[in-house]
Amino acid sequence: MNSCEYINDFMYFIVRQEGSAAYIYCSGVNITRFTPLTAGKHRLGQNIVMKGLQSSNIELRSYILLRGWQPRTLRGGSCHDEQVRSSDDLWNAETLMIENTSDDFSAEDVVNYSVKNFLRIVLPQCLPPGEIPEALLNAEGLQTWLNSHCKT
Repeated sequence: MNSCEYINDFMYFIVRQEGSAAYIYCSGVNITRFTPLTAGKHRLGQNIVMKGLQSSNIELRSYILLRGWQPRTLRGGSCHDEQVRSSDDLWNAETLMIENTSDDFSAEDVVNYSVKNFLRIVLPQCLPPGEIPEALLNAEGLQTWLNSHCKT
């Protein structure tokens, strides 16, 4: 099965196969965990992390369409993401179906693209340029790195 997960306490990006040429994509960010990084850096209702996830997912739709695949918005999570999210924290999540994929579809490529894109959008608004890692860390490594920058 062609599936991939990138999960830590700050975010999750999941792609799971849902048939021969269809995949479900779920993404979510823990607004509570990101608050020490984002506090005071946005207006009310303009949370950097929420907007970053939305922008990242819009760019993912372009990525999907450029490859001839078809994105379709879904309501509610089908990745069992409720098991990923802490019930005490505030999360923002999005889900979509990727249909009509080709043989070269890679769940790992989609997840890596999405994580890198989200971080590219969000981190420059929160941290000085010299403090942002250039390479994508694994999920656990990124969590450790983010925790070290969220100390209040």
